Amino acid sequence: MSDQKARHDLPPLPQGFTLPFFYGTFTNIGFDYLLDDADEHQAVKALLREDAAGQYLSPAVFEGSVCLSFNYQLYFAQFGSGTGVTQEIELNVVAHPTAEAHRVPRLTYTQYAHGEDQTRTLGFCRIHVACDSDIAIKAGVELFNEPKHKAGFRHTLPVPNATTVDPKAVDQWKVVCGKYGTAAADGSFTTANTYFSFEADLSGLTSQPVSAAPFTEYGSRHVHKDEASLHFRPLAAPLNVFAPYAWYDLRDGEEPLELALGQADPQGRSKALLDLIVDKSPVGAWVYQSPPVAAQNRPYWVRKA
Repeated sequence: MSDQKARHDLPPLPQGFTLPFFYGTFTNIGFDYLLDDADEHQAVKALLREDAAGQYLSPAVFEGSVCLSFNYQLYFAQFGSGTGVTQEIELNVVAHPTAEAHRVPRLTYTQYAHGEDQTRTLGFCRIHVACDSDIAIKAGVELFNEPKHKAGFRHTLPVPNATTVDPKAVDQWKVVCGKYGTAAADGSFTTANTYFSFEADLSGLTSQPVSAAPFTEYGSRHVHKDEASLHFRPLAAPLNVFAPYAWYDLRDGEEPLELALGQADPQGRSKALLDLIVDKSPVGAWVYQSPPVAAQNRPYWVRKA
């Protein structure tokens, strides 16, 4: 097969997988960071160069700043013979294919956050993905070339069922990512078994609806020694969320996010990325939560006679 023809072929689907993958419900919160320092720019470029596919990508630049981003996902899927609930966190470099640099529009960060890149060449190069589902890890690696690793989670989310019990929980998020299988009976992780965690309080902040979908996500699986002889081509896949996101401009006002590193040995190259942002303030947050589709209401007494 010629190289010219190969460029026009779609990546084959591994046996047992079909696409698109439909989400039954989807909860997603992410934070963006802008890095201005020249040494930080070089560190971000190094993160891409170390990847099998990421070496074909370049960091996006917004008025002289490169952008790192992380996001937490909780989603539900229905299958013909069962169901699945998955949690994961993506650590990303906002990037574009180097060969497509001539198509990348010149944008400010705000324009990017509002989804004004209509070429969708700007996307997430996934440097590390922590996930609690074996089948989601298998799909991520085989379908999308993701650097996906097993991890455990404990979360507190502002969902309708939680806020009826604790009204103070509105717009408050807490997620802990730790070693899979080390959580205590109540779901908590010790500091020694924690990779990283974040707490965010978006209450009182004003959001704007933005049309950022489809997100372009670039596959960039890190090559291990036993994979050194394999050839990894860059992959790009769109993620369509069928409703607007709520975007928060965090550049003015109080710090709504606390990101902390645990003491557990980092997975993959997560620490390299987290070290670049752990002491910085995010410039933007973006949130999507699937709306409820049904409700079981309070019962009432039925007369006996």
